[in-house]
Amino acid sequence: MVSKLEHLVAAIGWHNGLHDPESEAYKLRNPLLVRSFGRPGKHDIDNEGRRIFESLISGYRACLFDIELKASGESRAGLKETDALENLLGVYGIKGPAAVERVVKFLKKALADQDLSGRTPMTYFLENGETKCQN
Repeated sequence: MVSKLEHLVAAIGWHNGLHDPESEAYKLRNPLLVRSFGRPGKHDIDNEGRRIFESLISGYRACLFDIELKASGESRAGLKETDALENLLGVYGIKGPAAVERVVKFLKKALADQDLSGRTPMTYFLENGETKCQN
């Protein structure tokens, strides 16, 4: 079964053009266009500081881990698990009603949930209220 967080990575990847070989997300194999905040040289990055992954699978896994940390309020992004989806999307550069609605429409279809909105709290995406990245 695909987790709600996986659907969220897919929705943002789709928004970022992951399906388009000319998009930055596709070229970097980075669905969320995550940046590197590690020590210099720790990760391969482009000229904008976005991570470059060796494969789409490794990029997807890193993005899933990143979004889980953010959604659960465990990252330096300052989000809490009670924050709205639109706040999380803003961290990934998806801002404004039209951009948020584009991701929400994808999620409504993927999750078969027409009640979902930009105001949906991140707890919705955390299965059983727990995260997989807790120690």
